Amino acid sequence: MRKFLIKIAIFAVVLYGLAWGLDYAISNGLYQMDDYRFMSWRDIGEGNINADILIMGNSRALSHFEPWTIDSITGMSCYNIGLVGYPINVEVMKYNYYRLHNAKPKLIILQMDYLTLQCLSAPHQHQSEQFLPLIYDAPMREELKRVGYNPLDIYFPMVRYWGYQMVVMQGLSEYLGLRHHVDRPTRQGLFYETDPWNGAELAKMDTIHATIDKDGKAFFEHWMQTCSDEGVKVLLVNSPMYIGATNKTVGLDEVNAYFDSIAHIYNTEYLDYSHDDICNDTANFVVSVHMNPKATHRFSIDVANRLLEELK
Repeated sequence: MRKFLIKIAIFAVVLYGLAWGLDYAISNGLYQMDDYRFMSWRDIGEGNINADILIMGNSRALSHFEPWTIDSITGMSCYNIGLVGYPINVEVMKYNYYRLHNAKPKLIILQMDYLTLQCLSAPHQHQSEQFLPLIYDAPMREELKRVGYNPLDIYFPMVRYWGYQMVVMQGLSEYLGLRHHVDRPTRQGLFYETDPWNGAELAKMDTIHATIDKDGKAFFEHWMQTCSDEGVKVLLVNSPMYIGATNKTVGLDEVNAYFDSIAHIYNTEYLDYSHDDICNDTANFVVSVHMNPKATHRFSIDVANRLLEELK
């Protein structure tokens, strides 16, 4: 019986080691891909960004702010760490990863809208594969726990990759040098939305509800205070959204009033572009909440010029 248990133990250790090796190969392979989901994480981890101006927020941050345009007008380095489809607590998780490996920025541009003030409490959401390699950065294990990853995900190899078969194959083939994967690569973190206008989803909606989640609000206010204590100014910006969506949004005035009040408390600005001229023409949009490259460039010029006033 003893020999049998020893064999079982040896088998378990060997299996565990092989799983860790496979997990390591996949995780490192993913961050070698020129893929919009992973490139900014790789840039951050390499510690070579150290931007003066950092852009944060959801997908509207990711695709609406051109860092090189802001660079050229302000004379300050800029990088975009926006995230597709994630609220404030995950946006701050990415910022915390940035701070682990890069110097603190002088200014943060935080894209704010009616979807920002929520808190993710369940893992494995839209494009969550981008977070899976973070377990190899020890402080980020705690961050992952805070957004819902459990000990099995964190400490047991390959468990968190369950259900990500395509991602597993991509990471492994990249690590082994079998194929270099390229999918809509970013530039200084920015990823453009380039499709023609599609208003089908907006047409299905009678009403859009703008709400402020209690936990999201508390998390945001705590983070704003932390930034203030560290001497990092946060500029709040609501980038353009097609007016057809704005007109369907209930509760937007209350949300905007709240953003304005927070800006006042922290001696900053809330720049609300929800009624800018860009908002009136579908020729500027891909979908109701995402601008196309031409409109993004125009908007980024305007933001950069307003930044000049803020930085005086």
